[in-house]
Amino acid sequence: MQAQVRRKVTVVAALAALALTLASCGGASTPTDTGAAPEPSTSTPSDVNPLCPTPETTGTITIGNPAQLSVFSSVYMADELGLFEDAGLDVKYEVLPTADGMPLLAQGKLDMQMTSYSAGQFNAVKQGIDMQWVMPFDFGQEALPGDAIPGFWSRKDVVGDAKNMDLTKLKGQLVSSPTAGTGVAGMILDNALKTVGLTFGDVEMTKLSGPDALIGLQNGAVSAAWIAAPLEVEAAKDPNLVPVAGYAPGVTGTAMMAGPSMLDRPQLLVAFIQVVNEAIKTKMTGDWREDDAVVATLAGVLNVDESIIRDSALLVFDPMTMDGVDTFLEGIQAFQIEYGQLDYDDPQDVNGLFDRTFVDAALTCSTDWMKKK
Repeated sequence: MQAQVRRKVTVVAALAALALTLASCGGASTPTDTGAAPEPSTSTPSDVNPLCPTPETTGTITIGNPAQLSVFSSVYMADELGLFEDAGLDVKYEVLPTADGMPLLAQGKLDMQMTSYSAGQFNAVKQGIDMQWVMPFDFGQEALPGDAIPGFWSRKDVVGDAKNMDLTKLKGQLVSSPTAGTGVAGMILDNALKTVGLTFGDVEMTKLSGPDALIGLQNGAVSAAWIAAPLEVEAAKDPNLVPVAGYAPGVTGTAMMAGPSMLDRPQLLVAFIQVVNEAIKTKMTGDWREDDAVVATLAGVLNVDESIIRDSALLVFDPMTMDGVDTFLEGIQAFQIEYGQLDYDDPQDVNGLFDRTFVDAALTCSTDWMKKK
């Protein structure tokens, strides 16, 4: 945390030296920021806000990628469209589990990680690892008729069908998730169980992921399982399975985490976010699954059939905002502290866990610099 505070103090001092106001900086946050969204300015020229990229803003960005997941599609699309290259950004990926990537992020061997905020991230920040949630990914799945829903699924012989579901039947049962419930999935399950007078503590958790989770659910090894994209489409084809809990619209916890080597290059970070946002505005607003070219591109990146993408619930990427992140981080910390998943008993100040400065700058700074490459 000390490194984060020093960085923020340095930024504030630099701005003061330039006689700039916080308003003209697109809402730069400080260690005492309340997390309230700033009033967006209509225009923030690069000669006013030092975070705004210029035609000289170039560099290499190495990103930790745990797997080819649909929730990261906005970054994949920017890459596939050649927008990073056109903007002078050399974006590279290292495929490795999030837990393996965190030490590399702290050491500056990775600049950023595509991940979801879990116990590992909270504990790492508490221990002094300098990283911030700087960009959101999707904002929940919009379920339309016929869509399959990623989330917890159960069998009808356990909880009944969708019209007569009884979640109390999960009491004492074995339930799986990729992290055994130590992340967002655990909070989602807890919220669902509370509607019937149960809690997360009333089930037994185990760790299963990918195809193993679906197979374990189908063969009776577990009574419910977190089925992640794109396997929820396969789950929906099984008449014996039923979805029981999923993401609510809004912040999902899937985030771009920046380490010290990226936070020390704020213009480059803002440039990256602007390029991703350009891909969203160009290809991923509305029901982008109706665009054959987009579906074909993502199917190739994710190595799945195009029908999987068309049949999955619509991922919402637009508009890009950090609104609600503070409330989300407070809620998930409270859940994880309640069930002893964190190495501390009192929640951290959320302003040490995320920084809205970069998204705010990306949305207010001019993008003309990209056109001059």
